[in-house]
Amino acid sequence: MVKMSVGLIGCGNIGADLCIALQKGDIPAALVALTDTDEKKAQLLKRSFQLEAEVCSLEENAGRVDFLVECAVADAVPAVIEAAIRHYRDCLIMSVGGLMQRPDLLEQARARKIEVRIPSGALAGLDAVRAAIEAGLHSVTLTTRKPPKGLEGAPYLKDHNIDLSALKEPKVVFEGSALEACKAFPANVNVAGALSLVGIGPTETRVRIIADPKATENSHEVVAEGAFGRLQTTTINLPSPRNAKSSYLASLSAIAELRAAARAFEARRR
Repeated sequence: MVKMSVGLIGCGNIGADLCIALQKGDIPAALVALTDTDEKKAQLLKRSFQLEAEVCSLEENAGRVDFLVECAVADAVPAVIEAAIRHYRDCLIMSVGGLMQRPDLLEQARARKIEVRIPSGALAGLDAVRAAIEAGLHSVTLTTRKPPKGLEGAPYLKDHNIDLSALKEPKVVFEGSALEACKAFPANVNVAGALSLVGIGPTETRVRIIADPKATENSHEVVAEGAFGRLQTTTINLPSPRNAKSSYLASLSAIAELRAAARAFEARRR
């Protein structure tokens, strides 16, 4: 078996789920490099999963591996893609909201024949939206509903002095474009970034975020209308066991994308 060497940027919840998946042994890939702004997190991940991986800088990481996986924060995304371009590495970007401010990086990567994989994350229906855009879409709206705890620490809530701790009824805390949503809630709505990239773009895709104290799950509803007709999907996700701000399905989408990338790499090396 030809194994693809993988560099991980961001050693938190999704990184741990990737390690669990890789330990099963049915993905032809191995983690060989770890990078995190908090080196202690990288060292902890290495010890916890007994990884034969180097804890190193982003530049060293990109230089050592065949494939990069970003699962850090939105602000890290431009540097990761720039490193991927410099070293001609394909990559997976989980913090899709980080692409909203720098769409030019995707064009630069394509020009170098570098694949930037965008996961479905915690959302269903992206394949249909991607198909529907061929005939034209009139509108795309995402409504995200989360328990208040899942929105804690969001910049938008702090900037607007919104306190959700005593919330008794569902409250719409944000309405705007996907571009605005990804900036306002960088750890919560990467699904908005993914949806906008396959559809009508960051400024035209509309987003509503609802804090619901009665909700025990994260839900995402997509409504799209166009020449094809009308699409409506609802995805109800259990929060990740280790991070209430993230849905478990987001980790599973990362695993699925890594598996696909590793199999493609294996096929090219045969």
